[in-house]
Amino acid sequence: MERMENENPDRLSSLSDDLIVSILSHLPIKEVAQTCILSKRWRNLWAIVPSLCFDIHDWKVDCEKFNDFVGNFLLKRDGACTDTHIFRILCQDIMHICDSFDAVCSEANKWITYAVKHNVKILELSFDGYCDLDIPDCLFTCKTLEALKLDLYDSNFMELIPSTIHLPRLRNLNLDQINFCDDNLEKVILGCPNLQDLSMENCGLNMSKFSCHSVQRLRLVGPYTSNETISISAPCVQILVLKCHKDSRVILKEMPKVTQATLYINSSKYEREYNCHLFRSLSGVKSLDISSLCWEEMLKGEMQKCPTFQFDSLKFLSLHWIGSDPSGCSLDTWSAFIKHCPNLEKHSLAPLEKPCEEFPFATIIKGGSILFGYYYYTKLYKLFNKLIFYSKGR
Repeated sequence: MERMENENPDRLSSLSDDLIVSILSHLPIKEVAQTCILSKRWRNLWAIVPSLCFDIHDWKVDCEKFNDFVGNFLLKRDGACTDTHIFRILCQDIMHICDSFDAVCSEANKWITYAVKHNVKILELSFDGYCDLDIPDCLFTCKTLEALKLDLYDSNFMELIPSTIHLPRLRNLNLDQINFCDDNLEKVILGCPNLQDLSMENCGLNMSKFSCHSVQRLRLVGPYTSNETISISAPCVQILVLKCHKDSRVILKEMPKVTQATLYINSSKYEREYNCHLFRSLSGVKSLDISSLCWEEMLKGEMQKCPTFQFDSLKFLSLHWIGSDPSGCSLDTWSAFIKHCPNLEKHSLAPLEKPCEEFPFATIIKGGSILFGYYYYTKLYKLFNKLIFYSKGR
């Protein structure tokens, strides 16, 4: 035993540099920097770690220490001539508790420029709103960037983007809490010719339309729109997620390639006219997940306007009701709709919230069989019985 210990006193250091660097990539950046004091072997390994994540909360929201660490880290690493595959700066929820937050925002320009200079592939910027953030123009012409996430709370994107945008390799674009006006959003999309995934969450969309012709996966959650209706053209989209509040006015143009769609929309009766465009645009969908407030209004309008319309390709259908009480679900509307789905194989029911132990997920399969766990609501029990009746009567 003693002989084996002498032969392998430090098994971790005996690993290859590539394997050690891979391990370091999963550690907090402060711990990565501290490994340089372990031994001569470890002295410079921290400098070739390709994944860098600077989270100000790791410094207990001390903006001065955070600025000093990031600046010194990148300065010393610059001499290693190492590419930076992943670069993240996370500075959310600190504006009201950090007196020198503006200093962080002013330094961010240099840090972003460093990432672009070192051939960054994945970049994430998360900052509080109302800060004086200056994004360098070089970010919008980065030739190596493949994925970009911008979480800029309540910022005006018009003031951040340059006149020229060209991101030839960008495939994934995630925008959170950003305000767009006029043609700014479309300008960004046109500058990303190979964009495949577009996600927008809680963004302000003050425009009448926008197009994304290369996008294959579109996620639009909680958009804030102006009084006018927004028309979205995305002919190549295959996976669609649309979660809107009642004030969002969205019309989807023809999307013949959509095979999977999630629609959570709080529609109002007076909006039934334009909401009917949603289902007509998804005629080829195979899997559909909708909320009760969405289908309650939209299905009625759709079936009234086009009683012969059918989802010929639809095989999987999920219904979610809002809240813990399913009594507001119209069984007549539900039964009428599934008659428009001749090839339906499976449809399911669940509350919109994540199912818990006392409120189970229920699955109804074409032909009348039903699988469910324990339940405690008599209304839910009556609903199941009625649904079994409707399913058997098809």
